[in-house]
Amino acid sequence: MFTDLLNLNNFDLLIVGIFIAATYTLGFVVFFSNKKSITNKIFLLFSIITGIWGIINYFSYKFSDPYISLWLLRFLLLFAVLQAYYLYRLLLVFPNESYSFSKRHKYFLVPVVILTSLLTLSPFVFSGIIGRTIIGQEPIVQKGIGLLFFALVAVGLVVKAFNILIRKIINSKDRKEKRTYIYVLVGLVTMFILIIFFNLILSTVFQNPKFVPLGALFTFPFILFMSYAIFKQKLFNIKVAATAVLVFLLSVLLFSEIIFSTEIDLILFRSSIFVLFLIFGINLIRGVIREVEQKERLEALRLKLEESNLKLESANNKLKDLDKLKTEFLSLASHQLRSPLTAIKGYTSMVLEGDFGEINPQAKDAIDRVFQSTMNLTKIVEDLLNVSKIEQGGMKYEMAPFSVVEVARDMSKDLSVVAEKKGLKLTFESDNEEDCMVNGDKEKIRQVVLNFIDNSLKYTKEGTINVSVRKVNDKVVFAVKDTGMGMTPEIKATLFQKFSRGDGARMNTGGSGLGLYLAKEIIEAHKGTVGVDSEGMGKGSTFYFKLNTIKQ
Repeated sequence: MFTDLLNLNNFDLLIVGIFIAATYTLGFVVFFSNKKSITNKIFLLFSIITGIWGIINYFSYKFSDPYISLWLLRFLLLFAVLQAYYLYRLLLVFPNESYSFSKRHKYFLVPVVILTSLLTLSPFVFSGIIGRTIIGQEPIVQKGIGLLFFALVAVGLVVKAFNILIRKIINSKDRKEKRTYIYVLVGLVTMFILIIFFNLILSTVFQNPKFVPLGALFTFPFILFMSYAIFKQKLFNIKVAATAVLVFLLSVLLFSEIIFSTEIDLILFRSSIFVLFLIFGINLIRGVIREVEQKERLEALRLKLEESNLKLESANNKLKDLDKLKTEFLSLASHQLRSPLTAIKGYTSMVLEGDFGEINPQAKDAIDRVFQSTMNLTKIVEDLLNVSKIEQGGMKYEMAPFSVVEVARDMSKDLSVVAEKKGLKLTFESDNEEDCMVNGDKEKIRQVVLNFIDNSLKYTKEGTINVSVRKVNDKVVFAVKDTGMGMTPEIKATLFQKFSRGDGARMNTGGSGLGLYLAKEIIEAHKGTVGVDSEGMGKGSTFYFKLNTIKQ
């Protein structure tokens, strides 16, 4: 046996080895590109079976021992059946990533293929070899009745595979898909033309069987065209091709060393190196594929993020447009409301003052309520107008030096009467006026001071309200400290936003939720800061703002 191995035609073996290595390389590359695809899985199985068939086909003509030759021929037919079956399955599922086989396939065809495969190993197909086989010549075999059954199954599977492919070409309406099927057909036809010409015509008609052992070469065109077709269907990533080519070339180099070795121990040693390298090469290809897939996932994620950003930007622009329309609407509505409110306020004031004669107390009380409601509504309208001006960039500030102490003292004095009516004590304390000078719009700052003190009056049921103005380093700090309802950190975080009123809305239902927002905008326009401190619910609050002092 070893003598037969050492006497092999090295050139023929190198050719067979190269094409088997190429077949396996393409099979594993395609599979690892998309392991979930049913097409890729069946293609790998077909490649493995085709490679084994090519190896057995070569050695079946290289042994002189009748017993070895007989079993090689039997295994050759076994893998021929499996090759035909997986060819049929491959063309049936291609180019799908998933496929559900019919019951007829599972419960009829599969048992027939299994039975035929087992039959090829029995004497019913080949019962023996007559005489001694000469190396390189076709063995003379005793054929059994099972050979016809084998031929019917194998040929039937091949014909069925051709029929499936032809129908797919005819029925395909997509030009790209149809071209892909044609690639497969070209590979399939080329394979069978080569096999028929070299294995049958030359061997039978011209009595020249020397090309029969090169079956791996003849099946390779179909493997190549099928791989390309899978690539065209995006089931195979071409980016791993360079790694696959490198592994293939090195495999050929190592295999050639085995071929041209003359000693059996050297053949065994180099064969083990070759097998280890194939394992390493397959894992290397897998690693490259994983890296490529990760990069592709990151790229897909990047594109998705870019798409999301574009959508968010578009949505943001729409929101800005809607906010602008809303602001313009509020501005228009507020202007339209101002005139009738002024008239209502003026006439109710005249009625209350007796300009239209004496009225009974009940009517006077009702008119007074109308007057107070009109005043509240007028303030809300003014707040809306100011918000519109700020958002449209139309708020104007007349900047000039003034003392915050003066503004805070006057406002505290005016509102002390309101505090007394509610049973509250309002106090005021400050540093010198000269130390608390700022550069700003006095009337706008007065509006902020009024808002802070008025807020404390509204949300304090009992206790004191302390108004203070202090100079702290280079800042003037105005603060209003009360013993009112206080607030939680959650309320505090949103208090200076538009229409934010916190839990205080239960005590004062007439507010607009815009006062503190306007105060913040006005102070920040003066390059200052606003804030609020509170130890919690029921523990009072301290509202404050800080402005830069005028350097003396």
